[in-house]
Amino acid sequence: MHMPRLAAAVLFVLLPVAIFAQDPKALANPKGWRVVKSEEAPPGTTMRFASDGKLTLTFAIDGKAREVSGTYAVAGNQLTLRLSHDGKERVETRTIKTLTDTTLVTEDRNHKLEELERLK
Repeated sequence: MHMPRLAAAVLFVLLPVAIFAQDPKALANPKGWRVVKSEEAPPGTTMRFASDGKLTLTFAIDGKAREVSGTYAVAGNQLTLRLSHDGKERVETRTIKTLTDTTLVTEDRNHKLEELERLK
């Protein structure tokens, strides 16, 4: 008897994330996303996802601003990043755990979480 309610509750929670994640434009924001928590990205790192699938990553190392460009694609809850830097290409697939109007949480293959907030 409680199973239909539980299934409906799970669907109510997961469906908006699944629908939102299906649309690559859901990540697009002219001002970008700022990393709030990460084990790898330097503090202050921003990611700009353009609606045309292009990606710009901006960060500082030793006080010097750096920028890396690339592309991204979204398929279901999988976010694939292709970054080019110093003549090398790096491909990384992350699982979208949370995607709302204000928050993006992804997990890499090593189960490390990264939390970003949408800049306004």
